[in-house]
Amino acid sequence: MDLHIRPGEKVLLAGPTGAGKSTLLHGLAGVLHGEDATSAGHLLLDGLPPSQARGAAGLMQQDPESQVILSRLGDDVAFAAENLAVPREEIWERVHRCLEAVGLGSFGLQHPTAQLSGGQKQRLALAGILAMQPGLLLLDEPTANLDPAGVTQIRDTVLAAAEQTGATVVVVEHRLEVWAEHMDTLLVLQPGGAVARRVPAQDIYGDQQLRQELAHMGLWVPGIDPLSVFGAAAGGAAKDGRVPMDRPRARAQPLLRGTAMAVSRHAPRPSWRRGPQPEPVLRDINITINQGEAVGITGPNGAGKSTLLLSLAGLLPLHGGTLQAQPALLSTAAGPAAAQQSNAHASPEPTDPHQWRPAELISRIGMVFQEPEHQFVTGSVAEELALGARQARDSNTDEPLFTEEQIQLRVEQLLDRLSLTELAQANPFTLSGGEKRRLSVGTALSGGADLLLLDEPTFGQDARTFTELIILLREHLDASGALCAVTHDEAFLRAIGARRYDVAAAPGQDVPAAEDGESGGAPMLRSTRDTSWLGRRNALAKLIGLVLITLALVMSIDWVSSAVVIAASFLLLPVAGIRIRGFLARIWPFALGAVVAAWGTAIAGEETGRILLDLGFTTISQGSLELGIALGTRAFAIVLPSVIVFSTTDPTDLADSLAQQLKLPSRFVLGALAAMRLLGLLAEHWTTLGYARRARGLGAHGGLAARARTIGSQAFGLLVQAIRTATRVAITMESRGFGAGPRSWARPARLSGRDLPVLLVSAVIAMTAVTAAVLSGSWNFVWS
Repeated sequence: MDLHIRPGEKVLLAGPTGAGKSTLLHGLAGVLHGEDATSAGHLLLDGLPPSQARGAAGLMQQDPESQVILSRLGDDVAFAAENLAVPREEIWERVHRCLEAVGLGSFGLQHPTAQLSGGQKQRLALAGILAMQPGLLLLDEPTANLDPAGVTQIRDTVLAAAEQTGATVVVVEHRLEVWAEHMDTLLVLQPGGAVARRVPAQDIYGDQQLRQELAHMGLWVPGIDPLSVFGAAAGGAAKDGRVPMDRPRARAQPLLRGTAMAVSRHAPRPSWRRGPQPEPVLRDINITINQGEAVGITGPNGAGKSTLLLSLAGLLPLHGGTLQAQPALLSTAAGPAAAQQSNAHASPEPTDPHQWRPAELISRIGMVFQEPEHQFVTGSVAEELALGARQARDSNTDEPLFTEEQIQLRVEQLLDRLSLTELAQANPFTLSGGEKRRLSVGTALSGGADLLLLDEPTFGQDARTFTELIILLREHLDASGALCAVTHDEAFLRAIGARRYDVAAAPGQDVPAAEDGESGGAPMLRSTRDTSWLGRRNALAKLIGLVLITLALVMSIDWVSSAVVIAASFLLLPVAGIRIRGFLARIWPFALGAVVAAWGTAIAGEETGRILLDLGFTTISQGSLELGIALGTRAFAIVLPSVIVFSTTDPTDLADSLAQQLKLPSRFVLGALAAMRLLGLLAEHWTTLGYARRARGLGAHGGLAARARTIGSQAFGLLVQAIRTATRVAITMESRGFGAGPRSWARPARLSGRDLPVLLVSAVIAMTAVTAAVLSGSWNFVWS
């Protein structure tokens, strides 16, 4: 490749899947390294290698999750500016301006990034890049996850920033119409990395040969319908004449009906902390899905569309209202033909899908997640397709719905319909993006489900794979199946003839991302800033106080000093905003461990004093029992203040204190902070993988070995996600100047007079514990 891009030039980078567009952007950003990439020739930014021009280029990757580094909005946007040593007084001005520019200004700087939708995280990533004020903007499908209004806003924001700063812009997009009229140059890559075309971007509207060439590459060309290019008939069935699997058309009947539904990602149970309980993200949802019908759930990013879909799939419990499967869906046999049984033959079990066993769920409702890899649990494509049919059970008899011969026939038919016959023995994780998407749809259909639920099914799909997906879904609809999809894609809605259900118009809707209360059930070192009195104190002051109390405990082995600390910990709960009942629920494992330690020491300790219990193989004496109680209570007492401190400490505040006040290396501190956020993200992945396993019919039956295999497949899926996400987060951090040199800190960390009570109270607790032990005569200096 020989390529020269002029300063200030706006380039639209296009080409078929696999041509190397993303790789080129990573090279320009200087994040391709010798250990995982090879290169030849020369690549210079303003005359310097990209690795030496850190901060000159800002890279936005495709995956929204991996572009978020820190736990709060303001800190995440400030991260890159800090790495480039922008003065503190200038950083927050940039942060506010950039958040407003991308439409996130109303959320506030303290808003947890974990509560953002995928589209909102895409906006956040752009805000962080713009705060760097780079000379080169590298954007890899920046609008793929956004609602229509967000697409326009992000595009206009990028163009305005380029106009204001003179930055060069390189945008990778499958859907050319969004950007083409605003760009200077259209650069088309071909597989292998060569430049196939370099023409003015406006030629896409007038050069017919170019238009047809781009359309056949799988790109979305303005005015060209991909269904006509790649062979889908306008009516919905494929032109090759393939017929659906044993699914005769039936008279339309309702399959699923929701009434006054209230939905949330969090279970409707009390929080262990004080404060408002998590509220439903959507309320008063009334929705019915009928046979042969396509429903498109639309609305702005963060409105709760995916949460509603998971609730319809029976994977989340409702916070209010009802969700009822209708008789046509309750049939234990596969396919709409059997679903025409009379109501008298309907299954007697509860009709709320959330109460079904996984094996019953997969034969009725098929769920297609936004990330196809979440659904893969076996080692081959054929096994993936066989799994659903093999797991499906009759709810009355618990017998398999399909014989082995029927399962093999279904697998062969699905392989043919999915155009995956040649890949039957391939590992699902090695497929292309389009093949993974088709396979994920196939896994949802394999159990004979009439109702198919899809979350952003066209995300990352080019025009060719989009068409293949539409053909498959039209076949399902033509066979009287039904589908419901969360999507922003207008072309997708038109292609399947979907009826819209706009959650933005649903009565009672809450503000975006209202699913998690300020103090709602958060773990220790949580991402939301604690609003209690103790939560507002300096992190270093709390750590010093914790050290003082711990030193008093480790100096002596006695139960009196430990009892003083335990009592003080409970008395401090109100200033920490923690409920006693919830606190007990959090610390009971430590209490159990203390009891076990006390018992173990009592039976194994040296025999001193009066014999209290003779067990034959050992004895418990007065001295060994007192030592066991002392050791057990000491271990328990050390834990309690730590639970309180870390439950009220924001990890970003802690990192600021460690780096600024204790002068720990910033690379270590910030790397650990990003890792903590990654752990939270992996916890979300684990939950999603659990939903996916339930949707695949796993976990309902089988012995210990079967359950172990289910957990093992979930753990393997998490490992795959962990490796990929960690790699992408590392690239994001590097592309935002991490480790480039001396940095500034947007938020100063310092001790103040308001933190003095923390130190005084901690010192008083430590002194009281020691004094009480000495006066009671139980003081037992540990080194004596």
